[in-house]
Amino acid sequence: MIVILLIVVVLIIAGVVGAVVVLSRNQQRSQAAANEVVPGRPTRAPISWAGSHDPEARLHRRLRDAMAALRTVSAIDNGTSIVLRADLEQTALSIDDHLVAISGLPQANKAELLAAATKAVEAVETGVAEYASSATRADTAQLESGLGAVRDQLTLIAEIEKSLGSR
Repeated sequence: MIVILLIVVVLIIAGVVGAVVVLSRNQQRSQAAANEVVPGRPTRAPISWAGSHDPEARLHRRLRDAMAALRTVSAIDNGTSIVLRADLEQTALSIDDHLVAISGLPQANKAELLAAATKAVEAVETGVAEYASSATRADTAQLESGLGAVRDQLTLIAEIEKSLGSR
């Protein structure tokens, strides 16, 4: 009787430990997915950036939120708009990598790079806003004009990235 009771207790403890392990792994996967700038593309940004007040972490979250806004746009897709959407995503990933690199630098070397990274993030946000306002227009002339503004933002970002270092 004691042996059966002991076996039952061991099985209950093993079940609880197994459930805790499964829940922990699911939570880690969920946090990693929520930290991605572009879904399905792992980021090098640490999970701790989800709630950190460091400048790099805040910029990372702004990029993540801008890309989330980009995904919600119900665009009238054509070849140009699809390419611009992909370019915005790739640019955001590149800037995010720069932010991770900047975070590893000594504080004395960060100020200028953080200023450039902030401008790059602002340009991505502006590009997403331009994309959202132009890609939903049915008028072809307005669409092309708006997408031209997105191209201008991507050109600006490329110039800013040069000051951050090569891609």
